[in-house]
Amino acid sequence: KWTGVLTSLPEFDLIPSETGLVIIDMDYRDVSRDHGAGAQAKRVGADEEFEYYFSRIEDIVVPNIKRLQDVCRKTGIELIFVRISSLVNDLRDMAPIYKHLKIGDPIGSRETEILDELKPTPNEVVVTKMCSGAFNGSNIDNILNNMGIKNLIFCGVNTNYCVETSVRSAGDRDYNVILLSDGCAAFSAEEDAYAMSTLNDVYCKVKTTDEIISLIQSRAT
Repeated sequence: KWTGVLTSLPEFDLIPSETGLVIIDMDYRDVSRDHGAGAQAKRVGADEEFEYYFSRIEDIVVPNIKRLQDVCRKTGIELIFVRISSLVNDLRDMAPIYKHLKIGDPIGSRETEILDELKPTPNEVVVTKMCSGAFNGSNIDNILNNMGIKNLIFCGVNTNYCVETSVRSAGDRDYNVILLSDGCAAFSAEEDAYAMSTLNDVYCKVKTTDEIISLIQSRAT
């Protein structure tokens, strides 16, 4: 892909004080079988269509994000949680496309809470967005700049929707970006693979959890 046409993105050092782990939409509405999209799939008998997605979240994505969270907290890397939520009960502040798709729940509902296994500590940042892209629909750029963060590690859901949109926007804003290949989920293996292939070495570096942990730990020693 682009061999001889585009230069490769350079590798970069994950200096803890300049690095953030950005966890996209790991809230109950998006990643629980019993809430939001999962509950709706059960109601309409579409469970099988979502099996890859929820199995990947439960068996691969959550354990890997948890492992990376633990390493980041020990080494001083900031954790930034991004969730989809309305600030008002009638959802009138949601993006028009989300209103059309009927996506969104008010802050304070279980659907907008981060999954218990990954939930933030009281002193960690939770960013609320009203559309797919974190940079389009929230003040995350200001927050990252205020904290002096230049390097971003992205994970979460969905790989080829909210995660991909946020990765592209971060690259356009000159952040150094890594996408966690085994910390994201789309609705199919093909969609996961295509999104990562498209983004890799253009908007970000795609790396596994083990690779990122090794990079962080080598910097810390």
